[in-house]
Amino acid sequence: MTCLLELFPIQMEGVKLIVNKGLSNHFQVNHTVSLSALTESSYHFGATYVGTKQLSPTEAFPVLVGDMDNTGSLNAQLIHQLTNKVRSKMVLQTQQSKFINWQVDSEYRGDDFTATLTLGNPDILLGSGKKTIPFL
Repeated sequence: MTCLLELFPIQMEGVKLIVNKGLSNHFQVNHTVSLSALTESSYHFGATYVGTKQLSPTEAFPVLVGDMDNTGSLNAQLIHQLTNKVRSKMVLQTQQSKFINWQVDSEYRGDDFTATLTLGNPDILLGSGKKTIPFL
């Protein structure tokens, strides 16, 4: 029988610190610091807002979620239930100071169907972008 002992401990690749703070019943912020020996260290600031329009015990609107890192890149989402049957969502993504992606969705829920309109990266001046209209 062979017994092996490790003489050197396994090295840590880094450390991550996450601090969350609720500022009110509807607003929360978080800070994330990642220090690593293998990849670039980073800092992220995030904020979440959940509104007061409550349609059910588990859903409240509008919902705004955003995250920005130390390079200035932003990921943000806005979700809002406009009426009992209409819900909209907007997603925005930047990389440093350049827009990478933005998308707008609107969903209508009928009694026996769902229709959605999606616009992705619309550019009116260039006449480009993605448009989809699924109907279920």
